Amino acid sequence: MRLLPDRIFELDDVSTDVARELVDRVFHQTFNIIIGVSVFSVLGVFGIIVTGSLWYAAGVAAVIAAGTWRLWLFSRYRRARSSATPVVWARRSLWASSAMACVWGAWGIAAVFETHENLVVLIVCVQGATVLFSAVHNATLRVIAVVQACLTLVPVFLMLMLSDDWTYRLYGVFIIPFFANVLSYNTFLHRQTLRLLRADREKAELLVRLEAAKQELEVINRHLETLAAMDALTGVANRRAFDLTSAREWLRAARESVPMSLLLLDIDHFKAFNDFYGHQAGDACLRTVAAMAASVIRRPADMLARYGGEEFAVILPGIGLDDAVRIAEQIRTVIDRRHIPHDASEIGHVTVSIGAACLVPRADSEVGILTARADAALYAAKRCGRNRVIAPEAIEPEAAGAFLPGRTGILMPAPQQR
Repeated sequence: MRLLPDRIFELDDVSTDVARELVDRVFHQTFNIIIGVSVFSVLGVFGIIVTGSLWYAAGVAAVIAAGTWRLWLFSRYRRARSSATPVVWARRSLWASSAMACVWGAWGIAAVFETHENLVVLIVCVQGATVLFSAVHNATLRVIAVVQACLTLVPVFLMLMLSDDWTYRLYGVFIIPFFANVLSYNTFLHRQTLRLLRADREKAELLVRLEAAKQELEVINRHLETLAAMDALTGVANRRAFDLTSAREWLRAARESVPMSLLLLDIDHFKAFNDFYGHQAGDACLRTVAAMAASVIRRPADMLARYGGEEFAVILPGIGLDDAVRIAEQIRTVIDRRHIPHDASEIGHVTVSIGAACLVPRADSEVGILTARADAALYAAKRCGRNRVIAPEAIEPEAAGAFLPGRTGILMPAPQQR
């Protein structure tokens, strides 16, 4: 049967984390215990030297034994903290602290019978300081400070009041307000400690919630960025994403002096397809063409985007013109072989025309040069009969960025209508 109920430790009204933190603070007083034992040991040695009385030796031995018990308990707590609940560890600390307080009280009782008045005053002062420090350091578990104060001061108070010496009685009278102030200060520190610990826990929980909200917001932002860069109809990148990516890749290619290729593809006779089959069928055709073109794009750095209407663009960073033409031909072939019905076309199924262009950018040039060249090649493919890939001849790196469609005569002039 337990001599003391669990509720005296005041841990039932706090969370498990706060209770563990309160007990942790009690068990992190190793340095204070060593200082206390050292002070009483020095006091005992001084008493032996001055009086020659062996009770001081017994007092030193008792202080060392009680201090050793508490230090052993602290060490055990650090090794096996999770082996028991906070209340169990608080109970163990209370018994060890009570033993130490009994030793302090015994010192006070013995001091009453001491004939050297200076030693009496010194012992009482050390006891008072010890009780005060205990009230401060054990504020997290108020019951420990209360028990230590009672076991230390009450026996001394009784012995002083029963003494025939009025000076000792006066000491006893002063113990009463001192005892009341110690308990009041301990209560104040206990409440402040609880308030700060709860505030810290609430702050930690708030930070956890804020971090979770931040991560959720980042996910939402990434999703929104994806949606903002995606064409809602076809599921590929939209024109805005194309503009940003092409400009970025153009600058990177200029820094690294590597080629950058661009494909522009257009669905042949798409207006006639819409007029013949309707806009819903036209939307389905756009989705199918986008999916088949995307199936050819292999590298993560490449991008397929809806350029506008029935036009698509493919950004191919670091790829030369020959490879770009090969990829364009694969896209044309896979769409041609799909044989999507198109009765408004002379071929009878959906086909695409593709213009390919490649440049090694200069730092002072713009990606619009490459886009214009691919667009002119696309117009040429349209004029040459559609369902084909056309590309201008490769341009040497030193001439890159100097090309403007219509100036070199490589490509035929673009028609007004496709």
